[in-house]
Amino acid sequence: MKTFVLFLLTPLLYAQQLTKKYIVDGQTKQPLSSVIIHDIHNYTLTNEDGYFFFHASGDTITIKLLGYKTLKITPEQLNREKDTLFLDPKPIELSEVVVESNPEILSQVYRKALDNYPNEPFVEDFFLRCVLKLNGDFLKIEDIAGRVKRNKLLGLSKDIKIDFQLLNMRKFGIENKDKYSEDLALLSLRDIFLWYSSLLFPDYQKFNFSAPTIVDDTHKKIHHFPKNNNFYDGVGHLVINTEDYSIVERSDKINDATIDEIPWNKKLWVKFRTSYYSLKEKCESSSNGKYFIASACLAQQVEVYNKAQKNLYNIEYQLVITRPFSLISTFKPNVNAKAELFKLNIPYNKDFWEKQNQLPLTDQMQAFIKNAHNQKGYRIISNF
Repeated sequence: MKTFVLFLLTPLLYAQQLTKKYIVDGQTKQPLSSVIIHDIHNYTLTNEDGYFFFHASGDTITIKLLGYKTLKITPEQLNREKDTLFLDPKPIELSEVVVESNPEILSQVYRKALDNYPNEPFVEDFFLRCVLKLNGDFLKIEDIAGRVKRNKLLGLSKDIKIDFQLLNMRKFGIENKDKYSEDLALLSLRDIFLWYSSLLFPDYQKFNFSAPTIVDDTHKKIHHFPKNNNFYDGVGHLVINTEDYSIVERSDKINDATIDEIPWNKKLWVKFRTSYYSLKEKCESSSNGKYFIASACLAQQVEVYNKAQKNLYNIEYQLVITRPFSLISTFKPNVNAKAELFKLNIPYNKDFWEKQNQLPLTDQMQAFIKNAHNQKGYRIISNF
């Protein structure tokens, strides 16, 4: 089998209440994914089904998604609610949508960067989910709970020092037994986290920017476009908090106009290329006044021609910071940050995975794990 690399917790000592709910759009009744649910101690997100677990440990729970009205509720009130919560979209009057002559607000964002983001060593507790699909079908699922230590959040890759302490892992995948089949390697932990931080601030010299438009009373959106049409620089937007000039949402994806220009790589009888990527990030402010990347999702698509057969691989790395700025003195690195993700080995802890509250497995994921043993011609790779 040939492998191709894609280029591109501290225990709680206070009482907790476990909540399980669905969140949907109040108008369309469609599930809402990536909704942030947090209290003073913990953070989590809804999965693709709009479903979440949350261990509440504070007096107030905040439920928020940009473009929707924020819901603040006590754990007791939340537990009394029905199984489904409804978030109402924020109405915007057309008369409020104005266009400014230039993106001066972006200059303010850069000037305030050192005030808004950590520029000294810090530790965060995180949950990372990686999903690999082949032609729309699951191939690998890996969930990791751990801690990450960085010397700072923003900067050039060569200046970022990053280490990891992995606490729990759940991985399950299938591998084709045919020696002529391809197997795509996942990114390393270091590469994934550098993607998240390096693209938060777009490069002034590489992009043109639109005039800001109003999102709501305290947020404006700016779109960016590459000055030169090349496949290295994407298109996307920033959502900026106009009260402190922080970036609260970042979106970047491949420029569709350049897809035909992306070159192919060849290895033996296989040729391949990354034909799509997208990155979405959301930032939150912590009690120390610094912003952190609360959630992020990096998605990639790789086209592969194995002799005459075309295959499409889709990879998604979804991050949730479960505790920002956690205790740095207890951090103990225990893995190689540059190792390929699926090759990392941490023993499976059944008790942890039955009780943890981050990104529940979707119905489709559970069906894949249950039925994978029935697929002929494949071997199972799992730590449970």
